[in-house]
Amino acid sequence: YYSRSRNGLWRKGDTSGHYQTLHRIDVDCDGDALRFTVTQNGNDCKAFCHLNTLTCWGEPRGIRHLEQTLVARLHDAPAGSYTKRLFDDEALLRDKLVEEAQELSEADTKEHVAEELADVLYFAMVRAAKAGVSIDDAVSELDKRARKVTRRKGDSKEFRIKAGEEILGKK
Repeated sequence: YYSRSRNGLWRKGDTSGHYQTLHRIDVDCDGDALRFTVTQNGNDCKAFCHLNTLTCWGEPRGIRHLEQTLVARLHDAPAGSYTKRLFDDEALLRDKLVEEAQELSEADTKEHVAEELADVLYFAMVRAAKAGVSIDDAVSELDKRARKVTRRKGDSKEFRIKAGEEILGKK
């Protein structure tokens, strides 16, 4: 990056230990702005800004805020935390993922679909946080898939459907 305060080029992370993996650079429609798509890497805090935050535009909101909260709960959850219970009980987390995915598939209004999607995202992100997988990891996987030349048929997997029915049948 070019640093005005250093009056020259500098490598992000040399001082803070917070580095970035560059995935892509895009130019806007009239060629006067760049967008860098990066993954933040660093010690305990994945930060970009000199204020030790992910961005220079304040704390994350929405899905990024949820991701941050889940990672924090993984390491230090308050007593009685439902998220901590999900981290500790793999069967419960699996069952909730299946249950909420079914509810999403059956939702019949825009509002209900949004509610059930929020539930699926929450439980999926709990699973991801437990495995050390970030939103950026998932986006990278989606980008890889978009570049594939050949794709599988996309039919449902019968053994997975039966397993889901068994999980839902015991409730």
